[in-house]
Amino acid sequence: MIRQAVLEYDHSKDALENLPARIGKREALVLRGKSGYSKAVRVSPRLADLPSVRFTGECSDEEVERLNGYRPDVWIAVGGGKLIDTAKRIAASQSVPLIVVPTLVSNCAAFTPLSVIYTEEGSYIRYDTFPVVIERVIADERLLRDSPYDYFKAGVIDTVAKWYEARYISGTTSRDAGIQSGLSLAAQCGKLMDLSIREQDFRRYGTDIRYIVDHVLAIGGAVGGFGDAGTRVAVAHAVHNALSRFDSTHHWLHGDKVGFGLVVQERLVASEDTVILENWLQSIGAPTSLAQLGIRFDQIDELVTLIRKEIKIQGFRDFDDLERLKEILINLQEVVYK
Repeated sequence: MIRQAVLEYDHSKDALENLPARIGKREALVLRGKSGYSKAVRVSPRLADLPSVRFTGECSDEEVERLNGYRPDVWIAVGGGKLIDTAKRIAASQSVPLIVVPTLVSNCAAFTPLSVIYTEEGSYIRYDTFPVVIERVIADERLLRDSPYDYFKAGVIDTVAKWYEARYISGTTSRDAGIQSGLSLAAQCGKLMDLSIREQDFRRYGTDIRYIVDHVLAIGGAVGGFGDAGTRVAVAHAVHNALSRFDSTHHWLHGDKVGFGLVVQERLVASEDTVILENWLQSIGAPTSLAQLGIRFDQIDELVTLIRKEIKIQGFRDFDDLERLKEILINLQEVVYK
């Protein structure tokens, strides 16, 4: 199934100035985050004139139930990935439109027809897909160029993962038009490794950075929209989901844990790209060992079990070689792969 979630995507220097015209005479309600919203208001003060409700921080069933008590004509999501996922889930259940204003360059939540659901403590539960149409994504350069760099870096890792996971599931080509389109877009995402993502480059926000931001926010999300299960998530995200069960990993960002999952995935298939991938992750300060993630040696058996469970839940390919997986994780316990 080909399923895209966004009607319009506007990435420009003053994109937020168009928000009032997009709302029109409809009753709007802003779902606002803890810090991104205040930064958005500084960029576009008129945003503060709209009624708003606070997001508690987790895209959980409990939070969705709480917010479902509000019934605007249009939701406005101003924040990061979990906030956007929550707004999508609510908009879908209420059959109302949604306008998204991302305040972080951290993932493709603004462009995907799904929401990742967590417990209120931050542990992954599942992801829900649904036929949701986002009216417009408003990517304002003034807001994004001053957003936290660590989130941008993690977002690039998560976007690069689109290529490795799509390739793991479907190979490099497909006779299915949707999957082939997803693979083509995923290949673009993989090439982001060739571009500089240094903080000074991000702050300058030149042509290359705009290109990268478009891939993190939009193109990466379109990969799964075209290829569906044939290009969406594989072992790297299964590892991420399993790692999220451990409190020691909660301070690491989504993309950081996905990057570690990529190392595990590519080792499993003995990929020639593994060393290149691992060196790239190390060069940008992303974790490539369990020690960095706070996972002890005596927790590896539990991690193996959780990864196997997540692979089964996702249903893309069963995996039985648990000894091979355990061996890889043992060798990834320390900073340098043995």
